[in-house]
Amino acid sequence: MIFSREAFEGRHFLITGASSGIGQHTAVRLAEAGARVALIGRSTERLAATAALLAGDGHSCHSADLSDAEVTADLVQGIAKQHGRFCGIFHSAGTALILPTRATKNRHLDDVFAAGVRGAFGVARAAAKKDVVVDGGSLVFMSSVSSMRGRPGMSAYSAAKAAVDGMVRVLASEMADRRIRVNSIVAGGIETAMHRDFTESVGSEMVRNYEALHMLGFGRPDDIAHAAMFLLSDASRWITGSNMVVDGGYTAK
Repeated sequence: MIFSREAFEGRHFLITGASSGIGQHTAVRLAEAGARVALIGRSTERLAATAALLAGDGHSCHSADLSDAEVTADLVQGIAKQHGRFCGIFHSAGTALILPTRATKNRHLDDVFAAGVRGAFGVARAAAKKDVVVDGGSLVFMSSVSSMRGRPGMSAYSAAKAAVDGMVRVLASEMADRRIRVNSIVAGGIETAMHRDFTESVGSEMVRNYEALHMLGFGRPDDIAHAAMFLLSDASRWITGSNMVVDGGYTAK
């Protein structure tokens, strides 16, 4: 363990996209460090599987589609009312898309902007309420190096992540009077199920070339989970409005 078993004791966090990948790993690590976590994901069964991995007690599961900002805001506010205010929120829910711009249609934009952007706005709207996040809390949103670097087939996904990074900077200024920090994690290629779907959809040579762009190779879910925990902790008390790059050296080239 990177963090002690008491590092987040007595604290309550919300994790979206918690049924798999980075969200699941972050929930597990927070619980190991003493936190109580509320999980949001689309699949009831997969959320239950995540919950079974959590140390401690007092956790909660909430199956929901986060594609509507208003519905998401009401859901988050309701969870806080039922289970207690949050010390922090990690919004990791989202969908990847690899498709040339010329072939991208409204339905594709709806898919990639759903939880990733509209859901993020819903989380932010709820977090602005005083009965949802404690003063001095922390909001962390999942972003991607695609918001900073252009690669073929990534226009919709890049636009969605750039929207998140821009939203973070504005939210940070809006919530500074309550000492609530707002940041995003700009991640490189992380070996999750979503990443596996991508690598299986392209040729092996493209995968090798993509990995070679990461000086330290592809990352693991825990690499992002630990970054999220840092931003959710008091160790990041003077960091807000930032798009923190965690990419194995991808953007350094």
